Amino acid sequence: MLGKSTSAILVTGATGFIGRHVVQRLLLAERRVVILSRHRGGLTGVQRLAEVLGDLSRRSLDVVEGDLAHPDLIAGKLARVGATIDTVIHCAGDPSFLVGERESVRRAQVMGPVALLKMLRPGGLRCWVHVSTAFVCGRREGTIYESETDLGQQFHNGYERLKLELEIRLKQTCGELGVDLRILRPSIVVGGAPSTPGGVPSNLFLMLLRLLIALSRSAGARHTPVRIQGRPDARFNIVPVEYVAAAIERLSYEPEAAGETIHVVAKYPPTQQRLLEMMSARLDLHNLHLVNSTETLRNRSPLEARVARMLSPYRDYLQQDVHFDDSVARRLLARHPVAAPMIDGKALERFVKLAGLSEKKSVPGPRPWSNDSLDLRSAYVGRAKFR
Repeated sequence: MLGKSTSAILVTGATGFIGRHVVQRLLLAERRVVILSRHRGGLTGVQRLAEVLGDLSRRSLDVVEGDLAHPDLIAGKLARVGATIDTVIHCAGDPSFLVGERESVRRAQVMGPVALLKMLRPGGLRCWVHVSTAFVCGRREGTIYESETDLGQQFHNGYERLKLELEIRLKQTCGELGVDLRILRPSIVVGGAPSTPGGVPSNLFLMLLRLLIALSRSAGARHTPVRIQGRPDARFNIVPVEYVAAAIERLSYEPEAAGETIHVVAKYPPTQQRLLEMMSARLDLHNLHLVNSTETLRNRSPLEARVARMLSPYRDYLQQDVHFDDSVARRLLARHPVAAPMIDGKALERFVKLAGLSEKKSVPGPRPWSNDSLDLRSAYVGRAKFR
């Protein structure tokens, strides 16, 4: 672990969904943190961090105003914080599925981080922790291994394409500069999240849960058949943000994680059919039917049409069956211990409670992750965020 000297960890994307959870854990672990935050929505980077972290923002935290779209303007500002950036945890990124279609976004998402890496290396940068996504696998099926990168796969969207492109560029640049690169690939990350940009897919799972909760409370609607299109036998890998943040924080200093690519995913994910059955049982709804996406739904009801519109941004993923091997993650995290979560009845109960929370912001610190304890206190707004 870093000492309490001038060495620090730089976090990008600290006001985003995963980033803010990571920063909380770093601060509570008394690690010195430097935040790269841009001016946005009429607020400075400092104001945005204070809004997100509350009292935690007063801890050992330096905020540097900067935008990865303009890395040439960052160097002088970083020098003024008086810290040696030993490690970067790169959480920044646009989760919209349309990123990559705009060249300006590509420059910020790929070229910006690479420029930052080159900028920091002469000052002592040792390690770059890159938060990617397990879905850089693209349109593949079956078992996906952590060691796999570019296999000529086709992609569902520009988001996946850019994530893989950045992985490749970082591997090349880190190899040339002698920087330890650790790539962490979460699956679908779910938890309390703010209303940050990213599109409808960012809030999909809890949005669906809220709709089902509303149906369960309506005497008329609870008995109306609802057909949902998907792939009943396909695994649905969702993972709590608390586990993802804990894994990132621990693996940022775990010596054995050096140079590894790591899947941060759920253990034994349920099939879509099993997950829908668990939701039906929990909410006492017996009118939900999962039908294969290849079937044409005739005479679709207004409620079925609403569900279909809600799920449409994620339709491709509901047709895909992948198993993310996480052998490296399990081996490394067992040292701490941080165990991969099971998406079972207990986990679903916690998600249902989270979906039912009021949309009032709350920013207390997180508890250590365990399979029996999803930290609902760290929910900011009762929304899910997919990464």
